[in-house]
Amino acid sequence: MIVCNVDKAGRVLTITHSRHVGVEEVRRCLGTVRDLMDELKPGFLFLADLSTLESMDASCAPELGAIMELLSAGGVSTVVRVIPDPNKDIGLGLISRFHLHPQVKTQTFESLAEAINSLLSEPVEAAR
Repeated sequence: MIVCNVDKAGRVLTITHSRHVGVEEVRRCLGTVRDLMDELKPGFLFLADLSTLESMDASCAPELGAIMELLSAGGVSTVVRVIPDPNKDIGLGLISRFHLHPQVKTQTFESLAEAINSLLSEPVEAAR
């Protein structure tokens, strides 16, 4: 299951992956993200929460890359990933290297609380 949300201010896009995720779900997520891009302000932050992910099909990689490219083109400034179990890292770090602009800041945390603290400490200037 994948859930996509944008905060009311248009500063944070959150994508939460849970249970088992297949390629069709990631394709739907890509479409949802396309629809949400108009709500996001340049310099927005992206939170990828994998804290409840059990597994993801390897065939999802192209769609994950397309999502990263869409976010990059839309002006993402920071990508924050929550990956509590390194064995469940679905390759977002590698995908990010190929599909995000080099100036996009990336961070990975083991807990959602750590990630949220990081997002709260982001300077307002990064969201312009």
